[in-house]
Amino acid sequence: MKDKLIIGGYQGAASLHTKSIEYFIKEISGNFDINFIMDITNAGEKASSLILKTQQEELHISYLLSSYFEKILPEIKILDLPYFFNNRDQAYELLKFDFFDYIDNKLKDKNLKLLGFWDNGIRHISSKIRLIKSLSDCEEQIIRTTPSPLHIDIFKKLGFKPKPLDVRDFKLAIENDEIDAQENPLTNYWNFGVYKKQKFVTLTSHIFGFCLFVINYSYFDKLSYSQKEFVIDKSKNATEFQRQLATLEDETLIKKMKLANIKIEKIDEENLIDFKKITQTFHQDYFKNYPHMQRYVSAF
Repeated sequence: MKDKLIIGGYQGAASLHTKSIEYFIKEISGNFDINFIMDITNAGEKASSLILKTQQEELHISYLLSSYFEKILPEIKILDLPYFFNNRDQAYELLKFDFFDYIDNKLKDKNLKLLGFWDNGIRHISSKIRLIKSLSDCEEQIIRTTPSPLHIDIFKKLGFKPKPLDVRDFKLAIENDEIDAQENPLTNYWNFGVYKKQKFVTLTSHIFGFCLFVINYSYFDKLSYSQKEFVIDKSKNATEFQRQLATLEDETLIKKMKLANIKIEKIDEENLIDFKKITQTFHQDYFKNYPHMQRYVSAF
């Protein structure tokens, strides 16, 4: 008899995360009896509940944006420091070896095991009012942020009026036209239907986002040695597949957005410097609070 495996997510069929879970399922389906709950927000549940559900073994495997893990793993905020990475390759370099092991060990204390860091896309800002060409364009705009205190503080610093919302509530806020702006990777801007309401997109590249792909540690620990090796190996394959999709998707989406008459502009270098300067304090505060994390970024 196969071991039962319940997997949970928070995005729909078009999502690259969903496609990556489906790839993972194909890889392991010969060894496990799998139930995949594609999007728990469709049942009225918050995306953030994926963490607790996985800790308590209601789910065995899930993925979720790293910022939702801040409460149980504050060091993970390093992945959400604004303008911290210059490109994807630099971000991927951090996620290897020692850093991966450090986060994995920290999660073990929370009854979770890290299977991979999934690319959640480069985050940009959209608005229903105007392009964000300078800091003054941020003023008085109500922006949806994730519930992360760090995200809230970042956008308040830029001049926005943050409205923190879980993914479940964000989708409703978009439908009801309750916000002026939002920040997300282009994949979420498109797949969540934000483009129908907000026609101005500024390519700010303020955060290179990541999801944590995790498994309940108690469940994993009960598996045989060969099963553990199998799950880890197939997780690596799924992570590689997911990152390939993420790298290709931005180019595809920009073409779609232009066809949909979305106004897209990259923030110019002069104003980008202003954005970087005003948010530099978040880097300083982070390493003051977590000086031991400096060792993982010494390469850059």
